[in-house]
Amino acid sequence: MNGESPKVGLVLSGGGARGAYEVGVLRYVFERIGGRFDVVAGTSVGAINGAYVAATAERPRATGRMLARVWQELRIDQVYRLGWRQLRSLPQVLFGKEMPKVTHGARLGGLVDPTHLESIVRNRIPWRGITENLHRGHLTGVSVAATELATGFTTLFVQTKSGRPPRGFATEAGQVVVPTPITAAHCLASAAIPVLFPAVRVGDQFFVDGSLRQNTPVRPATRLGADRVLVISLRHAEERRLSVQRAREEAREIYPSAMFMLGKMLNALMLDKLEADLARIERMNELLAAGRTICGPDFGERLSAAMEHKTEAYRHIEVVLVRPSEDFGRIAYDIVRRTNLSQYDGVVARWIRRSVAAGEGADESDLASYLLFDPEYVSALIDLGYRDAAAQHDRIAALFAR
Repeated sequence: MNGESPKVGLVLSGGGARGAYEVGVLRYVFERIGGRFDVVAGTSVGAINGAYVAATAERPRATGRMLARVWQELRIDQVYRLGWRQLRSLPQVLFGKEMPKVTHGARLGGLVDPTHLESIVRNRIPWRGITENLHRGHLTGVSVAATELATGFTTLFVQTKSGRPPRGFATEAGQVVVPTPITAAHCLASAAIPVLFPAVRVGDQFFVDGSLRQNTPVRPATRLGADRVLVISLRHAEERRLSVQRAREEAREIYPSAMFMLGKMLNALMLDKLEADLARIERMNELLAAGRTICGPDFGERLSAAMEHKTEAYRHIEVVLVRPSEDFGRIAYDIVRRTNLSQYDGVVARWIRRSVAAGEGADESDLASYLLFDPEYVSALIDLGYRDAAAQHDRIAALFAR
């Protein structure tokens, strides 16, 4: 690293209401460890949480508390407003219409009215803070992933102090890098679940949820210079290990209603290449360690120089993964069954109640775990994230050791 201090990156995943878990982990990191991130990369709800972290990077100890307060103010009936205007426009959502001439940040389509959520994103995040923190040295780079509607390509919106991605910022097939100041429109586009939420115009194109192609953006964080990375996953370990046979057996036991299928669709949407990315990093770390033993400490630089398209030196990447120790579906199921969401009367709250009531058990509350913007559920996930981070205190603290 040529004597430079290691840069610590934060990688935040997508997952709707599950994003409250990220807040709990971050609150522990900021309040109990005193960590500060140099690089922030997020997708979907992780892009919104990440933007808040980047915009308040100059005061990290307060960030977790303020972000938790914003999350605990959310209500299902406000986030998912579905009324006569949405029902009246349903044919246009389903069958399309002539593309209107709209400007940056405008939205198109969607089954729900995102006005309340959009207001929070636009007004509760101090957007100028991202640029200011980059110029003051509190940050070195921010990345937001979204999916271009026309092509299906992943677009990485990247902001750095220089206004350009670092030299050697490599891209993959089906991926585009756009240097730009990060705005509310970029994050709203990144979180726009197709059909459910409207697509958002950024520049001259419409974009939807970044989780379609890249749910946990580890590579953008490392390409922005992070040597040490905290990755927060929103999938319980048991979800990852669920066998194909068990999933098929559970599907046979429950009638495949629209709610059941929507929950499974969201699970599929949030699947990504995280395990493969982490395995690739581990293999590269092993290769570099072996190469330095055989060829000397400058092996990474020499290897990079010998490769035709590589301009950045290969380096060791330290990764700490924090993932939920409890299943979000079970937590959502218990809360819905106990409270019956009696404080809500909106369409989505009724859907969630019926979805949980129709299920045979807590294992099939996938939909509720993504949609349940409720203070009790949010608090439960924040507390769980805090505890899971505490369980890895030493490993996380080591990321910030200079």
